[in-house]
Amino acid sequence: MATLLIRFTQAPYQSSTSQDGLDFALAATNYGHEIIVLFEQQGVLQLTKTESVRGTKNHSKRLGSLPFFDIEECYVCEESLRQSPLANQKHESIAQLDASLLSIDEKLALCARVDHVVTF
Repeated sequence: MATLLIRFTQAPYQSSTSQDGLDFALAATNYGHEIIVLFEQQGVLQLTKTESVRGTKNHSKRLGSLPFFDIEECYVCEESLRQSPLANQKHESIAQLDASLLSIDEKLALCARVDHVVTF
């Protein structure tokens, strides 16, 4: 099957986009697709532990389930993380997901090696 790069570019509770992206990534594994996840721009804010907002699923806990769905290749844009207000904080979710930091050149190489890129 195809290799999909899922780009998370939105903050977790800003809109339903991040939830939709996570649902898409988890569902795509059921169809045999290999999923690679990249957090960039405001999407790096998804890597902070948060309490669930009333009426929504806890995003932090759902991200923690990625390895159970065989989504093990996770990356974080180094530049986006550096520019975020969380630049100096320890990110437990990065360690939990075993995510690697990517430079801009590495992001371009990643995009070139996958079959499809889907942005949320």
